[in-house]
Amino acid sequence: MPKAPLEQRSEDLQPKHAKAASPLEARKKKRSIIILAVLLAFLLCGVAAGCGYLIWQQAELDRVAEEMKNTPEPVVEQPAQDTADNRVENPIDFTSLKQENPDIYAWIHVPGTDVNLPVLQSATNDFLYLDHNKDGDYAIEGAIYTEMANNTDFSDPVTVLYGHNLQNGTMFSTLHYFENEDFFNEHDTLYIYTPGHALTYRVVSAYLYDDRHILNSYNLSDPTVRQEYFNFVMHPDSLLVNTRSDTELSIDDKIVQLSTCMSDTNHTTSRYIVTGVLIDDQPTY
Repeated sequence: MPKAPLEQRSEDLQPKHAKAASPLEARKKKRSIIILAVLLAFLLCGVAAGCGYLIWQQAELDRVAEEMKNTPEPVVEQPAQDTADNRVENPIDFTSLKQENPDIYAWIHVPGTDVNLPVLQSATNDFLYLDHNKDGDYAIEGAIYTEMANNTDFSDPVTVLYGHNLQNGTMFSTLHYFENEDFFNEHDTLYIYTPGHALTYRVVSAYLYDDRHILNSYNLSDPTVRQEYFNFVMHPDSLLVNTRSDTELSIDDKIVQLSTCMSDTNHTTSRYIVTGVLIDDQPTY
């Protein structure tokens, strides 16, 4: 007896009750495939965007590190002996800097560290330079800045400068060198330049602090409170501290406090504070 073709035999083996997929089921299946494809596309776009951001972030940090490396250290020439004008030439070109960004009002240099940077203050947003650079552009490294509570002539009893602590050593990261007692003992000076002035500060203390906002936590206009705070600055209750044992702050002193984050994951909400007291104000032109 002749055998049926193979195709026919395969059809005969199919369940007699099997039905072809309905048009509705086919559309549902097609829709599911499209949704999965769209979700996958979004996922891939998110991964690509994340990778792109990380690449941009690293490139930005590398750019800042290179810029800091190539920025010459400011040097103040002493005034000539045979002139009544005791002013010296300001090593910082503030005219050019203010054309780049009017918020730049000072420059800080801490010898022995990589801190050699402009200081900014926004007139409208205290948090702007947490994530905007000296050019006013969004940037992970931010900038060195003060808040509106501080005057820009460093005439306040306490002026607080903020800067990030970054893994590539930029901004205020190298202030942590002052954790080392030998480094602290060998580096006792920092400089701040403003239009018309070259300010010299003696570094008198460096210590681990909590996350209190210094200017908001103390009424420094009250002489008693100010003296109490100055006493604390020289005798902080901290396990990580270096101070000048030959120095005490008086009520008329003016200090700057450089504030940055800790790298230690056990102190994520703590601040590291390096304090300098004003010892010289040299007029400049």
